[in-house]
Amino acid sequence: MPHRVVVILTVVFVVAAAENVPRVCIQDGCMRGSWMRSLHGERYEAFIGIPFAKPPVGPLRFANPVPNEPWADRQELDASGRIPRAPCLQKNLFLPERGVEGKEDCLYLNVYRPFKVSKEGAENGTTPLATLVYIHGGGFLAGYNSPLVAGAEKLMDNAVILVTIAYRLGAFGFLSTGDDAASGNFGLKDQREALRWVRRNIEAFGGDPELVTVMGHSAGGASVHLQLMHLGNEGLFQRAISLSGNALTPWSAPRANPLQLAHQQARLLGIKKPHKMTTDALVEALRTIDADLFVSSYKGFTNGSRYPVIVYGPVVEAATVSDAFLTEPPRELWARGAHLSVPWLTGIVPNDGFVFSAPILKDTDCSKETFAQQKTLLLNVLGGAKETDALPILMERFFGNQSSIGECFTHENVDKLTKLFNEGLFIYPLTLSVRQHANHTGTKAPIYLYRFNYKGPHSYSSIFVPDRDESKNFGIVHCDELIYILRAPILFPDFRRNSPDAKVTQVMTKLIVDFARTGTAPTGDVVGDRVSDSEFPQALELTNSNSTEEPVLKKYINFYDADMFDFWTRFYSY
Repeated sequence: MPHRVVVILTVVFVVAAAENVPRVCIQDGCMRGSWMRSLHGERYEAFIGIPFAKPPVGPLRFANPVPNEPWADRQELDASGRIPRAPCLQKNLFLPERGVEGKEDCLYLNVYRPFKVSKEGAENGTTPLATLVYIHGGGFLAGYNSPLVAGAEKLMDNAVILVTIAYRLGAFGFLSTGDDAASGNFGLKDQREALRWVRRNIEAFGGDPELVTVMGHSAGGASVHLQLMHLGNEGLFQRAISLSGNALTPWSAPRANPLQLAHQQARLLGIKKPHKMTTDALVEALRTIDADLFVSSYKGFTNGSRYPVIVYGPVVEAATVSDAFLTEPPRELWARGAHLSVPWLTGIVPNDGFVFSAPILKDTDCSKETFAQQKTLLLNVLGGAKETDALPILMERFFGNQSSIGECFTHENVDKLTKLFNEGLFIYPLTLSVRQHANHTGTKAPIYLYRFNYKGPHSYSSIFVPDRDESKNFGIVHCDELIYILRAPILFPDFRRNSPDAKVTQVMTKLIVDFARTGTAPTGDVVGDRVSDSEFPQALELTNSNSTEEPVLKKYINFYDADMFDFWTRFYSY
């Protein structure tokens, strides 16, 4: 979920004469970009910091995004990236040392396209390219589309266009009063506005507007799932990819009482008796508060706990709201097949749950009181199950004899806690969505599953636990597949050319690009046959082989675990 990056955008560009920089003209005006190099040294074009909506400030704070107007005086837009665009205002509670980052004026996107293809296309009328639109993760409270963490270098060795988008986060993206005063879901509506921008303009970059794939990771993957359930998106994209993220997971579930949360937020900001104000007056008061104070106030929601709480997220809007995004709970929409019929590729890594288990171990003063707090926190993080009766079955399944734990959860319990969060917050929601999809009589678009099980030299566990014991292996954790899809130079060193890990990158990017082009899963070079003896589809697993020439072994595995599914169905029924 979290990404670690600095705000200042500093990218190494290929030096080119000013008259020879890439240029593109769209409805809003013309822009000049810059040259960059792919992982294998191929030149590609980068257009960074293109506005797709008006700055969401002043009266547009807590309001639906408004499409931007043409550039002032029709001047050429500098989209070279040399003028940094700040990320959306945030405080990453998973990485508290980062502090407050970003600005409210943040609704910009980046477009990358291969130079060879754009040149050949202009000269030879080459078929337009498929486009990937990437939505970053970060728990709806943080994240970046900067080339420092979402670089295009790895994907640009393929014939595909990449668009990385920003969207409002935290209160700015998701605060709601439950009515027209502030309907909520502004971050999701920003994503939708970016998709509308792509539909209008991608042809100018050599892209096919009828061949767009929306792809996201973690909260971005859940966002993709939610975009599928917004029927107003018909025609904006033709494929969908959710990496380690699902809209049916508790951390993405609509907030139960958004107005109460808005009142709490107002009190944290010093607004007196917000519950006695009209919602219009409340929103107007919130619009006058300094933006940085909002983000600084988030720690007030944690009640002193060091555990990162995902406070803001999707809400169910009233059906009367103008241009509403979500008017029913996602579980209900998905269960009855009320979503776009679009091929969907989705999957997980073995230890996605580590993103939730790592911070629960920050409090090391073991005592019975600490243990009670940890167990309460555990239930809260899992969501859904509020009854104390749910705790014993949880402890029995994952810890057996509780006396073996000791006074509280410690680092010795991290593997079991990871498994617990992995099942409850990633595998079960994914399994539920696939099972429900199979029951839809009118849905024809397929679901394809994957499991990224390749262990390389780098891992996001070093980001989640920076002071970890180097000898401790946490496995393949949340975000680790991104290392082989997007370049993150501020986090990890580049792979040596032709190294096994560079070859894994080729496999992963080809898998994604091929799906974007065809809407189907790969069938070649997979070990064994695909068995379809049940309604639940098999998953394509990518794991380590014993060959340096072909370091990834691809095979189909059975994903469905009936015992796991029955347990969590029972757990969430409490």
